[in-house]
Amino acid sequence: MNPKLDPLVKEYCDTKNAAIKEKILKNYQPLIEYIARKLAFNKNDIDDLIQVGSIALIKALDRFKLEKNTEFSTFATPNIIGEIKHYFRDKSKIVKVPRKIQELYSRVKNEIYNAQVNGAQLTIKDIATKLDVDEEKVIEAMEAGQNIKVVSLDAPSYKSDSYGSSNAEPTIIDQIGSSNQEEDTLLNKETLKQAILKLSTRERRIIYLRFYGGLSQAEIAERLELSQMHISRLLSKSIKHLQEELNRN
Repeated sequence: MNPKLDPLVKEYCDTKNAAIKEKILKNYQPLIEYIARKLAFNKNDIDDLIQVGSIALIKALDRFKLEKNTEFSTFATPNIIGEIKHYFRDKSKIVKVPRKIQELYSRVKNEIYNAQVNGAQLTIKDIATKLDVDEEKVIEAMEAGQNIKVVSLDAPSYKSDSYGSSNAEPTIIDQIGSSNQEEDTLLNKETLKQAILKLSTRERRIIYLRFYGGLSQAEIAERLELSQMHISRLLSKSIKHLQEELNRN
C-alpha cells in the first residue's frame, strides 16, 4: 500500500472526519478488490464481496489504534478476509442441517479444540473412537459444519506403520502447492477451504479421508468399495481442481 496513505489514517484516527474516511475507503479499494477476486469463485460474487470488504475496512478503520505501530493494511487485511468468510458461511446456512448432526459437529469441534490445546493432532479415526461413532458420521458432521480445517491445512497427516510409529506425510498444502509470498498465505488457505467445498461429494470425501483421516489410497478404496486405481485418479483430479482454483488469480 502507498505509504502516503498512512497520514490519512492517522488524521482520521485523530479527527474521525467522515470526508477523510471516504478518501481512505477510495484509496484502499485496490486492496479490497484484490482480496475479493482472490476469494470469489465466480464473477457474479465479486461485486458483493467488494461491498462486504468495504464494510469490513470501515469497521477496521474505526477500531484501528495508532499506538500499536501497525500498518493499517496489515490490520485491515485479516478483518476483510474474516468478514468475507462470514458472508460465505451465512450463504451456506440456507441448507438445513439435522439437529443430531449439529450436536455431533459441536462434539467434534470440542474434541479438536481440546487436542489443539494439548498440542495434539487428531485424525478422523481418533475423533470417531473418542466419540464412539462411525467415522462416516464424523465426516458427515464436519461437512455439514463446513469445518474443512479439521486439522491445520499445513499440518501433516499421519499414518502408523506396522510397528505403531507415526510418519509425517505430505500435507494438502504440500500436494497442491502454495504461494511462497507470506502475504498470500492466509488468502491461499481460505481459498483452499472454499475450493474443497466446490468438489463433488465423493471427491470431497476422498480428500477428507486422505489428508485429514490419514488413510492410504488402498484403505480409501476398500472403504468406498472402489478400485485403488479409480481412487488414485479421483484424488489426482481433485488435487488438480484445487490447484486450478488457487492459481486462478
